[in-house]
Amino acid sequence: MSLAEFPFVSVVVPTRGRRDMLVRLIDSLLRQDYPVDRYEIIVVHNFTNDGTEAALRALVDQGGLPALSYHRKAFPSPTPSRQFGAETGRGEIIAFIDDDCEATHGWLRAGVSAMTAGIGIVQGRTLPQPDQARHLFEKTVTVTAPTPYFETCNIFYRREAFFGVGGFSLEFLDRFWGEDTDLGWKVVQSGWARAFASDALVYHEVFRQNLLAWHREALNLRVWPFLVRLRPAIRQELYCGYFVSRQSATFALAVVGIAGAALVHPMLLLAALPYPWVRTIESGRYRNPFAIAARIVVGLPRAALIFGALAYSSIRHRCLVL
Repeated sequence: MSLAEFPFVSVVVPTRGRRDMLVRLIDSLLRQDYPVDRYEIIVVHNFTNDGTEAALRALVDQGGLPALSYHRKAFPSPTPSRQFGAETGRGEIIAFIDDDCEATHGWLRAGVSAMTAGIGIVQGRTLPQPDQARHLFEKTVTVTAPTPYFETCNIFYRREAFFGVGGFSLEFLDRFWGEDTDLGWKVVQSGWARAFASDALVYHEVFRQNLLAWHREALNLRVWPFLVRLRPAIRQELYCGYFVSRQSATFALAVVGIAGAALVHPMLLLAALPYPWVRTIESGRYRNPFAIAARIVVGLPRAALIFGALAYSSIRHRCLVL
């Protein structure tokens, strides 16, 4: 890229209660392989009295380039923070990244380079922090290829595409999940193409979760019927058009098989077998068979919660997604 080819970028960071992680992120953003006068960093802080404001104002007061601005707010969720940041910024490209991430040196350049003619969205690659321990029950983000979720922890929008659809939908201003998926599909449905930049790499924090939090996290999936009702094109990304994943499809089949075995014939219990098989072959980073078996067993209540939440939401929103 020549100097004339560097569009101005607004990097938007929503934050709440993560001072140390935020400082780590800002440090990585200040060291990007991108002309320092061609991007700005906009931090929108849903205020917490944990030293975040003092730490950020100290960085802002240092001055220099790239430009760094701090905005203290009291929004109900990260969504209005991102919207405010996008509206405040002046970049031709809006880059979203989360406070629990760390950008690699070439993140900005790689994401912008992929924003060629006709491209409205560029997803970057996201991996768990390589120097952090992994846990049986954890929360992190892994994105190694284009996804239908359009995760805002690492994504670039052309300004024209973002504001052409009005930015984030009002329906998601007080929600903590689904706003990024909705926005991405709005932009795609408006005619913009999408791309994936493998070199636009960020590392995501690995949070240890207790068993209760791990199960509770699954309830976020209840937003899927609402999303599909709003953006019917999402259904093409669902497994067989009606399931959020192959695991959820085989769990639904197991529920039908168990009910059928009790009400009709014991042989219908065989319908429950595909679920543990799919969980085994989709074990991800787990290789130890005992760990895989333990995760399947412990994960049964979580799978049941997902099924119940999706079934209830499907009825509520009159849109079947399981």
